[in-house]
Amino acid sequence: MEQNQWKLNTPPEAEVLVDTDVLSLRAPLVRVARDAEGAWSFTGPGADPPTQRTVLGAVVAAWPHVSALTDLDRGGAVVWSWTRHGWAGEFECRCGNCETPVAADLDRRSWPSDVQPDSLISVEKSALSGQVTLTDILSTPDGVAFLGPGRHQRTSDLMTPVAAANVARRWPHTVQALRSIKNGRGLSWNPEGLNWREYVLA
Repeated sequence: MEQNQWKLNTPPEAEVLVDTDVLSLRAPLVRVARDAEGAWSFTGPGADPPTQRTVLGAVVAAWPHVSALTDLDRGGAVVWSWTRHGWAGEFECRCGNCETPVAADLDRRSWPSDVQPDSLISVEKSALSGQVTLTDILSTPDGVAFLGPGRHQRTSDLMTPVAAANVARRWPHTVQALRSIKNGRGLSWNPEGLNWREYVLA
């Protein structure tokens, strides 16, 4: 990510801890916390998972929606809300009457009815593994494709089919994009506005 697009108040080269199940894509990234010194940790739904060290820039490249956490202060924690499609403060409710956000895996009950969870999406392997950032979602007569940076043409050996529900577990910020994308259109991730922008496919 370009330095002028960096939004977090911690530099991209800062060392962070990531749940090994999240890194290996066995679990979704659903909780982000900072300790009293300001160090970041990224975990899945389980408690006290084994972790591995990496740098913050690599996490943001793999999970672009982490860039939205500009207000996460030392000692704070947020969890991904599948119903709200966004980050929620872990201890947001203090009245006792609201539902406290919990770091959880994707719940099929919160899955939108207009997207088939088992429909296959063609995903660029290097984006799936986190080697490159997911930048584009395309909808063509052949189906939906998730791509990293570069021209839209990809050979089949660079792509792999993934069920929509697993794509959402990998990139929670794509659920609303999957609902809105129209045939013959593309969506590009806008790292400045932290949103998807539509364009017409050539």
